[in-house]
Amino acid sequence: MKKLLISIAILLLIGAGYFTYEKWVKHANLTNWSFVPADAAMVFEAEVIQDLSTLQQYSIWSTIEQSSGFDNLRNGLSFLDSINGEGGFSAIFEKAPTLASLHKVSNSNVDFLFIVELQNISQNTFANATIGKLQKAGYRFRTRNYNDFKISEISNNGKTLTFIFYKNFFLASFTPYLVEDAIRAISDTELASFREKFTRLSETGVQGMASIYVNYAKASEAIGAFTSGNVKIPMLSGNYEVMLDSTFIQLSGFSYTKDGWLGTHTTQPATFDMAEVVPENTAYFFHITSTEISKWKEQQIQYLRSTDPKIRNYQDSLKALYDFNADQVFDLIDNEIGVANLESPRSRDEQKLMILEVKDIQESLDFFSQLTQRISIARGDSVYTESYSDNEIRFLPIANFPSTILGNLADGFDQCFYISYRNYLIFSNDLQELKNLISSVQNEDTWGKSIQMNNFLERANNAANVSLFVNIPRAWTNILNTLKPEWEEHFRKNTNAYKSFELAAFQFSYLDGRFFTNYTFTQPVKRAKSIPKTSAENGVRFVSKLTSKPYLLRTHAHRDFDILLQDSSNTVYYLDPNQNALWSEPVEEAIVGDVYPIDYYKNGKLQYVFATASKVHIIDRTGEYIPGYPKTLPGSAQIEHLNLIDYDLSRNYRMAITSTEGNIYLTDKDMKILDGWNPRKLNRKALTPLNHARLGRKDAMISIQENGIINLMSRRGDFMKGFPFDTRQTLSKQYFLRQSNGLGNSSITVISNGGEITELNLEGDVVKRDQLIKTSADARFRLVPDTGEDSFIIIRNEGNTYEVLDDTGNLLFKKDYLSEGPILIQYYQFGAGKDLVIFTDKANKSLYIYDKSGNLLTGNPLNSEHEVSLIYSAAKREFQVFSTWGSNLELYTFSY
Repeated sequence: MKKLLISIAILLLIGAGYFTYEKWVKHANLTNWSFVPADAAMVFEAEVIQDLSTLQQYSIWSTIEQSSGFDNLRNGLSFLDSINGEGGFSAIFEKAPTLASLHKVSNSNVDFLFIVELQNISQNTFANATIGKLQKAGYRFRTRNYNDFKISEISNNGKTLTFIFYKNFFLASFTPYLVEDAIRAISDTELASFREKFTRLSETGVQGMASIYVNYAKASEAIGAFTSGNVKIPMLSGNYEVMLDSTFIQLSGFSYTKDGWLGTHTTQPATFDMAEVVPENTAYFFHITSTEISKWKEQQIQYLRSTDPKIRNYQDSLKALYDFNADQVFDLIDNEIGVANLESPRSRDEQKLMILEVKDIQESLDFFSQLTQRISIARGDSVYTESYSDNEIRFLPIANFPSTILGNLADGFDQCFYISYRNYLIFSNDLQELKNLISSVQNEDTWGKSIQMNNFLERANNAANVSLFVNIPRAWTNILNTLKPEWEEHFRKNTNAYKSFELAAFQFSYLDGRFFTNYTFTQPVKRAKSIPKTSAENGVRFVSKLTSKPYLLRTHAHRDFDILLQDSSNTVYYLDPNQNALWSEPVEEAIVGDVYPIDYYKNGKLQYVFATASKVHIIDRTGEYIPGYPKTLPGSAQIEHLNLIDYDLSRNYRMAITSTEGNIYLTDKDMKILDGWNPRKLNRKALTPLNHARLGRKDAMISIQENGIINLMSRRGDFMKGFPFDTRQTLSKQYFLRQSNGLGNSSITVISNGGEITELNLEGDVVKRDQLIKTSADARFRLVPDTGEDSFIIIRNEGNTYEVLDDTGNLLFKKDYLSEGPILIQYYQFGAGKDLVIFTDKANKSLYIYDKSGNLLTGNPLNSEHEVSLIYSAAKREFQVFSTWGSNLELYTFSY
């Protein structure tokens, strides 16, 4: 009996101990972190809930908060406030430590779990007061048990908030099972909480306004709720402080990784110096630095060869065939590597650059020159080089060469052209883009010269091992293409809000086995939409009626634009940027076509060439003619078109002059006619000036006739293979030339008056021929290239209705004009979503400036009866429009 009593006593003691442990000991050390499930993608920590309200005061945070996916964060606080009186919840709980964890809750959505640590009795009595008010207000309220925990649910207007008060903690979510997961986190001893799983994350608490903790495996899944493809982030976890002001938000802290590509970067980073050769139209820029490239080289090579069999096999085959060891490229590199994805005005094109900072530019050029020679001998090919603006463009006959050293980070280089600039080798998959880069550097259109980028880079980390910079407006099309359809629609509807985050940087710097991390986003103060006004300060009134558009001309004297225009007396006026007249010159006839700057003496000082019906004129900035000018064509032929051609920016100019009969004269700058062009007779009037394109090893001279024939000729005037090409249509006056690396992948697009669109490559093969939808038999079409000749729109016109279509024929918008006269249409594409479609109603002297959604940007029509000239200042974020009407030159400034 004694043994039995002792056994019973032991059992009672064990039971009492277990009861005590369950009720008092097991949960005695609970914190708000104890409830966070380990599968949370992200945890937002505010020292007190009042910090959430503080964040809401910043415009940059309000944009984040309004984005779908984060709307439950806003809705949750609003809902809690509303159920206990306006601001009731926030007022009572403003000093309560708060967590909000983010979870993927479906294939295409995320939601939050709120965890608040209660601090006083008034917070505990909130529940009883809330229940009473809810019942009186008609809210549906019910409770249920889950694992012996009492869960409450409030429902109203289709929204249900699930919550629980447990000990001194309040948990809530609009997704019921997230509250259940929180309960399991404390009741199931086999489940680890977020903090228990990620022990390396700092436990020092909030240092800045707030902190964010990231589980990157689950964050990848959460991002997958929005994107159509799989997202893999090469990190395990991270914790970051949140800092923000009115124009930026920055997350700074530490990221942790295990193996993976980021783990190869264990050297001291170098500074970001190559911004001077990163063009303004860059959408994404991946930047790698190291002060010990040779050390990183070993880790990079080992990583590529162990993780990417295709790259390994490709490297081995290049070694066997051409004695090319990709490892040797690293020995040429100094401290920096960059890969740029450029904004493309055409959806089917993808232009890329790879930039290598090298130790010795001549040694590097010799290395690739010798490699090219070996490959050319092995293949029996010739070596391709091309001179362009004092630069030598070379072709490296290794497809996807950048991927041999960088893997899939630098794929997409099916062909590889390169140039040298200072201590950089710059590679591109697009020959034309290298030429554009040369022009960008010369015109200072680079990140290094951009006020906007320099302001941003001052905020970012100037010395990081790995950086990804994103120009969000320029990357917008790429971003949309990665989204699931439902999210793409949402982002399109909220384009302005999301694109207000102009720039972003994601940067990682190795430090003691972990990576110091900066995530930086900028949202510049949005300028109020300005409605342009005119006054005597920004307009000039002439004696006679103006008959031309205002031509904006670059000059050697300053970086602004001078202005040239003509009046009804055929007098040409030249004005400085302040609209002060520098000179005037009577030229007897109206200007035909455009006005071109020319460096006639190759001394950096510009003159200007233009044609009238019977003469070609070249006048300098002081109003003096170049000796011998003006000049006439043989037989006093009448001039229809003039174009100034510089084949390779060497300033060895050619003037292409087309007569009214369709005869083409090609001359040097002194109007000496060249062989094959004295004249080149095509027997029908030309729709456009003779144009030139250099495409790989070929020069092509392009002329389109009014009878629908497309002519492609050599520099000597001989027809090229496949031409002339007869479209058998009456064509719209303008065409679009898509330039690429050769004749076969370059093309001309034309459209007939009746809406048949034809694209043919420059080998004479039809790429596409489609009939656009005609809304009636009277519908007429025209093609309008943008002023930079990078893309085009299509106009469908029936009576007074004008419909604007994109380059694939999709409707952008339509407008009606009650006008008896012609409507002039221009298309400006500045990139980053700054695209303008401009209508000028000549009869009513009215100017309409629209964005590509058809929104009138100026409040009311402006004044104009000719085509306008327009410039955009990215630094000021404003447009300047120069227009002429009656005897007035006017300048309008606006922003949107």
